[in-house]
Amino acid sequence: MTKEETSEVEEAQPASEFISPAHEPRKKPIVHTSAQAPLPKDYAFTFFDPNDPACMEILTDPRTTIPELFAIIRQWVPQVQHKIDVIGNEILKRGCHVNDRDGLTDMTLLHYCCKAGAHGVGDPQAALRLSSQLIALGADVSLRSRWTNMNALHYAAYFDVPELIRVLLKASKPKVLNSTCSDFYHGTALHIAASNLCLGAVKCLLEHGANPTVRVSIMIYTSLELISLIGFVHFE
Repeated sequence: MTKEETSEVEEAQPASEFISPAHEPRKKPIVHTSAQAPLPKDYAFTFFDPNDPACMEILTDPRTTIPELFAIIRQWVPQVQHKIDVIGNEILKRGCHVNDRDGLTDMTLLHYCCKAGAHGVGDPQAALRLSSQLIALGADVSLRSRWTNMNALHYAAYFDVPELIRVLLKASKPKVLNSTCSDFYHGTALHIAASNLCLGAVKCLLEHGANPTVRVSIMIYTSLELISLIGFVHFE
């Protein structure tokens, strides 16, 4: 996290401090304390399932806190990730700032959207709905998680979600297109996509002008050379 980002993020509120759904969003983002994901009493499963009426009751209960909802989003199961737009809206209803962060992962709702767009476990269309809403509300595409140093574009490239890459670049193309990530040897989103065999993301990034000649700090390859090595030279 940069000094500029740190100065704009206030200390976390206690997890027990509930903000009414009618409450207006705060003017400055905060980092929320970590919490456990709530589950119904005598529930048969270890993960949250929004399709279950008992779980949906918890999800829409005003007493369920923002940290608890972030804990639900962290569960990497299709039942949760396919409902990213529903859960995200419940978080926003509780007065969450669009750039608030989860205290455990330091990720914003937009970061989680980019993960939730992963084909299979996630749902690109549900992620696209929420990400478009977040950007319209002023979500900062350039914010990074301090644990991974990844911004939203890096996550979308890593999880191969071209649908979200297009939206992110439309919102702030010059600012993030060739931004590097220290956790990937200072590679760009194009490096990240190519090294993870994410054909859709590679093609989308190249179409939007990503620089294929940037060389990472440790690897000997530029992203263009890496793309050639793994067979991404020719596109239909």
